[in-house]
Amino acid sequence: MTELLANPWIASLGVIIGCTVLIVGGETLVRGASKIAYALGISPLIVGLTIVAVCTSAPEMAVSFAAAFKSHTAESAAIIDVAMGNVVGSNICNILLILGLCAVIRPIKASKELLKRDAPVCCATALLLCLAAILSSISSTNVPHLPQWFGAVLLLGFVLYTTWLVICSRKEQAVNATTEEAKQDKTKEPAPKTSWLLALVQIAVGLGALVFGADLFVTSSVCIARSIGVSELVIGLTLVALGTSLPELTVSAISTLRNQADFALGNVFGSNICNILLVLGGTLVLLPKGMPISGQTLHVDLPVMTLVTFVVAWFCYTGRKLVRWEGAVLLAGMLAYDYYLLALAH
Repeated sequence: MTELLANPWIASLGVIIGCTVLIVGGETLVRGASKIAYALGISPLIVGLTIVAVCTSAPEMAVSFAAAFKSHTAESAAIIDVAMGNVVGSNICNILLILGLCAVIRPIKASKELLKRDAPVCCATALLLCLAAILSSISSTNVPHLPQWFGAVLLLGFVLYTTWLVICSRKEQAVNATTEEAKQDKTKEPAPKTSWLLALVQIAVGLGALVFGADLFVTSSVCIARSIGVSELVIGLTLVALGTSLPELTVSAISTLRNQADFALGNVFGSNICNILLVLGGTLVLLPKGMPISGQTLHVDLPVMTLVTFVVAWFCYTGRKLVRWEGAVLLAGMLAYDYYLLALAH
């Protein structure tokens, strides 16, 4: 596949096909998840925080777990650094690029549930990871490490958070069922049935299209970049980082265009929580010696991730929505961060 894409014209076609598949996959996934939300009587926010968030975190999970399985090689330090950078960089990209772009397209209203439950959890997980890294650097005389047991703590946090969401969804389902019964008593019209098989097929097809489209887009883009002489480092900092966030970007953008802002916010907040608790936690559990933390990650990337998480939460609390100028601020922050990384590379 890579040899075929070595031709710049074929690689350009691959970029176009990859983008098309991403759009179709995102639309299909959102439609399937919407049907499940309707059938279960739960809010799109809960679906975005659970099913969609875990599905769109699949690329980050694949990259980080693959890095953990290769930790026995001679380049283990660099490989594990990729796992940490993948999670932290993806979370930064999710907030600054995805939510920034979605808010510029259309102001996003933040639900009361997200402000009370999910935004605080997202801020707490980012702060917990940053503090754990700082404490490990203080207590370590050499290269700071996140210990393996901390991964178990993060995984436990993911289980507790998911259980909390299930309990909340059941409460919402009971309330919605009561409301629906009252409406049916007045209208005497049966509620339309939802095809579970069709919804599940749409989610599976949409997820598969997202993974395939993202891989094709990144591979084709890397081949084009190499053909015009762009360095491997610049490719890693830009195209590969963007590639693992393409599913979240596609799903959130389509949700916003379809006026389903709960999916966009729920997807990003849920994906960021999932990246730290599930992806990073699972990666740490696979590393008996722990995960080393580079100076760049400790002093720049983790503080930036924590800062932007609190900033977007504050934006959501003010007026209970993300407006266009706030989206523009987030996009400007993404440009500034990428400029810093590129300048650092030189």
